[in-house]
Amino acid sequence: MNIAIDIDDTLTESFEYFQPYVAEYFNADIDELRRKNISYSNLPDEWKAHEIDFCKTYYDRIVEDTPFKTNAAPSIKKLKEMGHRIIIITRRTTAFYTDPYKTTAAELKKGNIIYDKLICTLDKGKACTEEKIDILIDDLPSNCDAASKLGIKTVMFTSNANADTKTNHIRVSDWKSVVDLINTKQ
Repeated sequence: MNIAIDIDDTLTESFEYFQPYVAEYFNADIDELRRKNISYSNLPDEWKAHEIDFCKTYYDRIVEDTPFKTNAAPSIKKLKEMGHRIIIITRRTTAFYTDPYKTTAAELKKGNIIYDKLICTLDKGKACTEEKIDILIDDLPSNCDAASKLGIKTVMFTSNANADTKTNHIRVSDWKSVVDLINTKQ
């Protein structure tokens, strides 16, 4: 199978890692951000006008150190050993990064994530179609919805930002569950 995998809050623990930077940039109380469950991916509307500047200020220098989810690297390695093609598809572009490929490749290397191809694009649906993706693993309901409309199977990784979202997508909370799920689909 061709498996597309998102990075932030799918392979990594981005939500909590980014909260102190959101607090710093927006001069917000970190405890309040935690109570309100706010981070980089669900900024309040009044902060959204500054989102690009926030990204440009922090992403290039902090993303490489984002912690990876437990068992992400060994699970991806197992999927590769099972014969699957792994395509990392992320919405990281030059709108948010100086060089999204360089920064992302360094982060993936640091996390020991093996993959066949890295794609940085805002249009994950198009990338999935071009790469003949069989299954997309992502944490954003909108990405899963777009892929599903194209006939691509989806698995939605539960994250802080989507935990309360109602969805018909298969949900997982850990990488062992992903491997088990893909094992049963073969």
